Amino acid sequence: MDINSPFVRETTLDGSSTYKNLEYNETYHSSIGAYTEALYKHVLACKLDELANSSLAETSVEPAILSFPVIRILDVCFGLAYNSGVAIQKIWEINPAQRIEIIGLENDAAIIAELPNIEVPEDYLFIRDSIMKPLAEQAKKLLVASGRGAVHQDDEKVESEVLQPSTIGELNLLTENLNMRILINDARNAVTEIEDDYFDAIFFDPFSPKTCPVLWTEEFIAAVVSKAKPKAYISTYSSARIAKDSFSKAGCELFEGPKLNRRNGGVLARKKSLAVSTLLPKP
Repeated sequence: MDINSPFVRETTLDGSSTYKNLEYNETYHSSIGAYTEALYKHVLACKLDELANSSLAETSVEPAILSFPVIRILDVCFGLAYNSGVAIQKIWEINPAQRIEIIGLENDAAIIAELPNIEVPEDYLFIRDSIMKPLAEQAKKLLVASGRGAVHQDDEKVESEVLQPSTIGELNLLTENLNMRILINDARNAVTEIEDDYFDAIFFDPFSPKTCPVLWTEEFIAAVVSKAKPKAYISTYSSARIAKDSFSKAGCELFEGPKLNRRNGGVLARKKSLAVSTLLPKP
């Protein structure tokens, strides 16, 4: 299928695959490992294991007959889906009956179409093949229907850049304990469709502030933070000053995330209280 999307697959140190996007000249994950990064920088940093355990500990009734509170996750820049996939895997290892809702924001349907092609740890194969593969098939259909591939601006990336989605639409997956909705659009538009104070954890994973500055502005980060419940964690890999300043101004207390062989860990933010609504300018 011709999707005109410039990806080069690479193998990371833990054996899992990532891709390099040649237009941004960045990989979707660091060399330490795509799976490892998702697990430590996002899933465990956001304490989703503790959340699943606390849900399980609320009652001693047999889990199979319980209706557990839903764990809700927002995955900003869904990409190769490792952050969401590892979250599902780890939560269900603790409690297979736990209900999970995930909303993903992704500009490029073409990268989601690559999900069946990634190499992953053996214990992640079920997630890739039963959950991510159906999403990839939907992404391929969207791309074929649009007659387009992934299109990004070649011009110098500046504040006014327009991020052109490969196509606009939704990918959906609904099972007994999982509800996934992936919004294919500019994240600045898609975030306005989402309820405030809704998510137990947010994974914030755009390309770097240098190459994709429009997703690191105070306005966009404030809009993202407004979707988190009070005391929810928001994880990212970046330790850049703009990340620290923007999350702080959006009403978060800041921590340092796992370093994973880097000099500094990324920003780990925790929403302190109900945020003041922020009007996000249209791109």
